[in-house]
Amino acid sequence: MTDVLVLGSGGAGLSVAVRARAAGLSVAVLTKGELGWSATRYAQGGVAAALVEDDDSPELHGSDTLAAGGGLNDPDAVRVLAAEGPARVRELIELGAHFDNVDGALALAREGGHSVPRVVHAGGDATGAEIERALTVAVRASGAEVHEGWLVTDVIVEHNRVCGVTVFDASRTLRELRADHVVVATGGAGQCFAVTTNPPLSTGDGVAMALRAGAAVADVEFMQFHPTALHHPSMPRPLLSEALRGEGAILRDDHGVAFMASEHPLADLAPRDVVARAISSRLNERGLDHLWLDATGIDGFRARFPTIWGACEAVGLDPTRDWLPVAPAAHYLCGGVCTDLDGATTLPGLWACGEVACTGVHGANRLASNSLLENLVFAARVVVAILGGKRAPEPTGVLRGMDLDPGASPPTSSIGAVPGDAPIRDDLQRLMTREAGVVRTAAGLARARDVLAAMSPSTIEEANLLAVSTALVRAAAVRCESRGTHTRADYPEESSEYLGRFVFAGASGPTFLPLFAAAGSTA
Repeated sequence: MTDVLVLGSGGAGLSVAVRARAAGLSVAVLTKGELGWSATRYAQGGVAAALVEDDDSPELHGSDTLAAGGGLNDPDAVRVLAAEGPARVRELIELGAHFDNVDGALALAREGGHSVPRVVHAGGDATGAEIERALTVAVRASGAEVHEGWLVTDVIVEHNRVCGVTVFDASRTLRELRADHVVVATGGAGQCFAVTTNPPLSTGDGVAMALRAGAAVADVEFMQFHPTALHHPSMPRPLLSEALRGEGAILRDDHGVAFMASEHPLADLAPRDVVARAISSRLNERGLDHLWLDATGIDGFRARFPTIWGACEAVGLDPTRDWLPVAPAAHYLCGGVCTDLDGATTLPGLWACGEVACTGVHGANRLASNSLLENLVFAARVVVAILGGKRAPEPTGVLRGMDLDPGASPPTSSIGAVPGDAPIRDDLQRLMTREAGVVRTAAGLARARDVLAAMSPSTIEEANLLAVSTALVRAAAVRCESRGTHTRADYPEESSEYLGRFVFAGASGPTFLPLFAAAGSTA
């Protein structure tokens, strides 16, 4: 019996493992890939935190986060993120992560949606890779068990408590692993879409497992599309970081017009959902497949953004002379497995942190560079809660107003046999991009629902993609408004009727839970 079983080896999962081992707990980390090769590694953007109090504050960081979130952020979760973030970043530095400096001080950049420079980077545009490196070294030195190439299928629920997982090991033998606490840190679900910045392993495994186990899942309609992925056949799409626009890069349409000033007061530094919609509307209206990012005015581009430079150079582009072709790509799932402020889910014994979790921090749209910080902050809170003897969720954060009786949401299924003969992944991805992408309609979502219902997955990952895609489409269909990353062409305005979350729990859902209201309310 292991004290803490960590599913996933990105920034969140590795942070849990390091802290739990430092506290003397036995830890096993399961990853279906290789340690050090999670979606965290692909994060070019930095870590946002109010590290310089003369010019910034946790209150200002929190205000910017709320402004980006479309009214659906949980204010307590945002306060936790902003207040505890600076200490977590400093701890990461002490652990061995190297962030960029100028004259001996941390270099701070400004990104979209931030009112002041507060984003720290590593290697210019390789922050995720540096964080992953530092945490991987620390985990290997900690003595934690590490199992690479192990694919978890489901959590084991006994007596209304999670006590382990079923997993295919590296030899594809199905086995059970038992643990006192299971921490889901499996990342996002960008592979639900044909065009994504996420690596192939981002197949929504944790969210799908939670859905099958009956744990509450919410806000899955809010898939954030990064507005400026390099338009190129390679996959995952190379990301052109928001930091480029922070350094002065300008979006231009097919006529060369800089159009963002007409869309938002922050122009090219507007929140991601605003920029993605502005680009998509022009692409759809004009029958285009990309617009342009003009970064020719950035001095020292190659030194400042070496990863992006390499990606551009690989396809024959010189950012100092060429405008860069860009289009939106599925990037980050703002919702996921619902947790309280300590990362506890509605199933005792099951915890979640990182992109797989719905903590309430992001609301309907994630503020740039808050994801890596969320990993650090809520991973730490999970371990503190476990060490404190916490055994069940509390009505805090997004769990406020939910029914926390574990018997109220029985498991719906387990993965079982995967019956399909032909792979469905490509067809599913194209369908989701076409009908449930940046801009959605009732008719398109209905078509997606019907086609998804007829699909038979041939692998466990396809089953997970199908489960998450189905939930996303169902939630998007009943959210008859445009809010944050969710845009409905047939309902272009926000509506106060939808100021709340659509929650899946067991066989029920999506059920509408108004913010801060009692459980059981319906749309």
